[in-house]
Amino acid sequence: MKVLEKISDFFGKFMAIIVLVVAALALFAPGTCLWLQTSWVNYLLMIVMFGMGLTLKLEDFKLVFTRPKDIIIGCLSQFTIMPLLAFILGKVFNLDAALLAGVVLVGTCPGGTSSNVITYLSNGDVALSVGMTSVNTLLPPS
Repeated sequence: MKVLEKISDFFGKFMAIIVLVVAALALFAPGTCLWLQTSWVNYLLMIVMFGMGLTLKLEDFKLVFTRPKDIIIGCLSQFTIMPLLAFILGKVFNLDAALLAGVVLVGTCPGGTSSNVITYLSNGDVALSVGMTSVNTLLPPS
């Protein structure tokens, strides 16, 4: 069990650095990452989310449930500000109607792994981000 705890501590401590190094490697030396297959993406996202989860504690989620106003504001923003901003940007860039509809639809989609990773890398409230992602994912009709 001590080994698992050490691994958890290592990834919890260095997750931001690991993500940035791998992203820089893929950007500046893409040939080094060509061995990755697209069928692995879900598993790699699972590993990233697991690594971020290692940085959270149960108390973090208790704090989220004591702040429902923050979750409500985030959900309202997700389903109002984000699609409106997507629509405005689509109009500014003069996108055709079909592409504009797609951009607005993507703007309405709940945050996911990327929003949680960006929150983590910017030393934001990861528990709140994960909580909002969960609620925003459950709210819209499937």
